[in-house]
Amino acid sequence: MNRLVLGVDAGNHKGKVVGPFGVDSFKTNICDWFERDVEEKFGADDMEFEIGNRKGFAGSIAEHEDDYGNGTRYGDSKAHEDTKIRVLLAINRYLNRYCPHFEHVSIVTGQPIKRHKAAEKNAISDMLEGTHSIKVNGLKRTITIDKVGVAPEGSGAFWSNPQMGTIRIIDIGSGTINAATIIDNHHINNASDTFNFGMETVKNKNDLKGIARGIIGNTTKLKWKKDDKILICGGTTEGIAPYLSEHYHNAEILVPSMNRGEGVSTLHPVYANAAGFYVLAKGAYG
Repeated sequence: MNRLVLGVDAGNHKGKVVGPFGVDSFKTNICDWFERDVEEKFGADDMEFEIGNRKGFAGSIAEHEDDYGNGTRYGDSKAHEDTKIRVLLAINRYLNRYCPHFEHVSIVTGQPIKRHKAAEKNAISDMLEGTHSIKVNGLKRTITIDKVGVAPEGSGAFWSNPQMGTIRIIDIGSGTINAATIIDNHHINNASDTFNFGMETVKNKNDLKGIARGIIGNTTKLKWKKDDKILICGGTTEGIAPYLSEHYHNAEILVPSMNRGEGVSTLHPVYANAAGFYVLAKGAYG
């Protein structure tokens, strides 16, 4: 039996996976299955799946073919079936890409800070742990998830590049934005929160300055100070960082790092949560 350890960030816009062999990402749009008259290919991440009682499309094909616009379920909790499907698709893609002979995996995945409660975490673990028979693009596979850890998003990203002292993290997601405070490797609850807006839920996703103002307004309510050390991560990090830096003078981009063989490699900030989850997974299950 071979067991794999992974960090899985099952985002509402993109899924990110970090493991010992490399990284992977894909669009996490999901829609119900229908019979297609013309079978177009929309992207390398097109997936037709059967998982449990759910049959549908995922990836770029779902982004284009969804009858109801964007079928993504946004919100401040990931304790729902869409998360299960995204995590299983993420693991399946990673196995196909790097290590198809593996069947057992242990993972750490994420939950927004605001809903990082015992009941929510248990619900996520309960639906993911165990043996799953899935079918993706006509190929059947059995995946056994032995262990599931659930880390707070944003705070989990810290472990992709840990530092001592007081560190504030702004984790910009598609449906939520997590603001985490870490002091000497410890999460501080009363200076951390989840804001119920993200890059895919605001009226104008191109108004990065306006989004930055929203983030600054909400984080100052947490008593964050202008000269605090701020680390920014997420898919729009490079674009929004200059606007956040206008208020937070010590803000910088969080660059995840991971040990690879004899050296250290760096990743894009979009992988910060997944990379941090992988570090936690190695510590717990590696």
